[in-house]
Parts: sequence; structure tokens; C-alpha cells
Amino acid sequence: MRKIALFLLALALPGLAAAQEIEASAPERRVLTGNIAEYSFKVPVGPGPNDVIGIHRVVKEVAPGVPARAKKALMMAHGDIWGFRPAFLADPVNNLPVFLAENGVDVWGIDYRWTLVPGSTTDFSFMQDWGIEQDARDLGVALGVARSVRLATGNGFGKMLLLGWSRGGQIGYAYLNAESQVPPGLRQVSGFIPTDIYLKTDNEDFRLAACTRYLGAKQQLDGGVYHNPTGGVVSTVAALATADPSGASPVIPGFTNHQASLAVGSLTFILLPPGLEPVPLYHFTGGTFLPTSPLPTPTGLIYSPESSLLALEAGASPFQPVKVGADADASTCDDPSIVDVAFDDHLADIKVPVFYLGANGGFGESGIYTTTLLGSQDVTSHVVDLQPAAAQLLEIGHGDIFLATDGESLFWQPVLSWIQGH
Repeated sequence: MRKIALFLLALALPGLAAAQEIEASAPERRVLTGNIAEYSFKVPVGPGPNDVIGIHRVVKEVAPGVPARAKKALMMAHGDIWGFRPAFLADPVNNLPVFLAENGVDVWGIDYRWTLVPGSTTDFSFMQDWGIEQDARDLGVALGVARSVRLATGNGFGKMLLLGWSRGGQIGYAYLNAESQVPPGLRQVSGFIPTDIYLKTDNEDFRLAACTRYLGAKQQLDGGVYHNPTGGVVSTVAALATADPSGASPVIPGFTNHQASLAVGSLTFILLPPGLEPVPLYHFTGGTFLPTSPLPTPTGLIYSPESSLLALEAGASPFQPVKVGADADASTCDDPSIVDVAFDDHLADIKVPVFYLGANGGFGESGIYTTTLLGSQDVTSHVVDLQPAAAQLLEIGHGDIFLATDGESLFWQPVLSWIQGH
């Protein structure tokens, strides 16, 4: 273990001093490609055995174990099911963090504490209150750690850019909502890249679906069910596809294990109750299909290598708190007669530059609306749309943003250009 002098944690963890030492695990280093390495370590954020987050750094090195100095720094926040590595490094060479690091950006990432809960866990009472606001506080800790390490290694103590993908984007909005209420000198984020997600919507069908999802989650919580096991199911699909690809899938009847692994990516909406998808025909990876009924049979992927999708699925965390999804749906529902949350009360006070990134097979243009509710004057968007509306299942998807073979030209270069300008 080693101590990190952590400054500016008052926002993230009320009660901590403005400068305090915390115990972090010894960093692990692995080379990703050439002179790009990943460092990772764990940081305690509470008294319990599961109150631990993971922190990652992907950076260019001037020598083995010696990170290069970098003026630009970015924190990446993952979404549901997957922590930093499977979400952003499924292909350890062709990925956004490596691309950015090669171009002089100091890339950091978080593993929310629920991603580290062991698969052998049976008592989930500790997850009862693990929701969006806790993840937002943990994100503040990760930002504080990253900035403190950068200060100690000669990079200064400047604010960082923040990218939040999927649920991580909603958590990013919640974090910035809170940060907007503290003095500017205590703020940690200089710009925000919400990626393929909305928190608020002007689509009444989407809003009502969120209300219904919230009520279902509330029923679970009221009944003492605090964990969502979807990640364990996804990793099982990947394991079966690897061990017995032609065998019959026990998870998606009528499909082989290989087809089931493709379906998790290309027919992702079937994992949700019909009519309650966040957007119609929502999927991670654009795919190809045979015209069968009741579901088309997946035959392959259009934009991303199957190996990358399989690595993503295999890296799924076993459990996630029900309250995380419930909180997010409560905000999107936006009906005080049903539920009200506080982490969206100050969206208009968020004034950092914003770059919305979307894929039309995921949330696409529907994510732009939330950005119109902010106080930011510098707001741009980049939504990739490659297929006609009638071919929505073929459209580039929510996960293709990070998995696609052509991700650099379609998504990553626009991100880099925006970072370089901010």
C-alpha cells in the first residue's frame, strides 16, 4: 500500500479535510502497445470491505515506468455492467484511451465500487443505498486522485475533462450538477463529453417508459432486492460462446451460444421488457441477420470484431445496484407526483463546455436534448448515422463507439480534436 496526498476531496466526501492522505494499493503496470502503458490501483472510499473503487491511467511513457508529462487530461466514466477495462480496453491496442494517449492526452478511468463486488457475494444489503449520487461522489474521488497524482508528477493541478459513457454520462451530469454549487476554485471538471446517453428527454414515450422502469425498480427495492445480476448473465453468455459455440443457448432459447453472444450485442433491446427500452431497437453493435421469427437470427457484426464484443461480454461485472438504475429513471421520469431526485436540480448551472457524442443505433440524437438544459454556452455534438431509418438494426451501435474497427475516424478523432481545442 502507499499513501496519496489527496486535495479537494471536500466535495466528494464531506467531512474530509481539504488535504488528506489516503491509502491506495500499489499500482499495477501493463504495457498496452509500444510506449503506452496502463497503471491501475484501488482506493478505499468508505469503511466497508466493498467500499473500494478502481482507478486506471493510460499514458505515454518516456521510459518503462515513467509516464510522460501531458497538458491535457481526461477522466473516463463507464456505464452499466462493465468497469473501465472491458468497457474501454476490450481490444487492448485499438481503443480510444490508447489513441488519445498516443496523441499526448493523459487518460484516467474509474471502476465504480459495485464493479469490484465478488461474484460469490450472497448478502447484498450493503447495496441498498448505492445509487447515482454515491457513484457521482466516487467519481469526484477519482478526479481528486488523478489530479493529485498529476500534481505530484509535474503535470500541475489543473482541472480535467470528463467523458461519461451511457450510465456514466448520467453520473457525470449528477456530478456536475453538484459541482456547480461549490466555489469555482473547488471544481474539478473543465469540460464534459456525455457519450450516447440522455438524462432528460422531450420524448413522452421515453419519459413514460422511464417512469414504468422506476416503479418496477422501486418494487424490487421495497421487496429487499438490491442487486441486478444482468452482468453475470452476460459473462455466462460469453463463457458458453467460447467453450461451446455451436451448443444450444440456455439464455436465449432457439439460438446457439455463438448466436446468443452476437444477440447480446446486436439485439440488446431483448434484454429489456418490451416497450421499456430507452430507445427503439437499442443495440450495442450493428449486426447482420437472417429474417427469422419471432427474432431475426444474428449472423455477424458490421462494424466491430466479434472478438472485441466477446471480450466486452466476458468482462461484465456480476452485480450492479438496483438503485443506480432506479435513480436514473427517476430523473428521466421527471414526475414529482411519482418521485423526485435532487441530483438534477441545477442542470442550468452547469456551464462547462460540452461535446455530445452519439451513435444512432444507441441513444443517438436523443441525447442532445439534455445538453439544451445546461447553462453551457459552448455546446457541440457529433452523432454518427450510417444507415437509413428502415435499417435501424444495421445502424452503428452504443458499443461500436469504442469497439468499431473504424472507431478512430468515426468517433475518436472528433473527440481528440475537441479535447485539443479545450
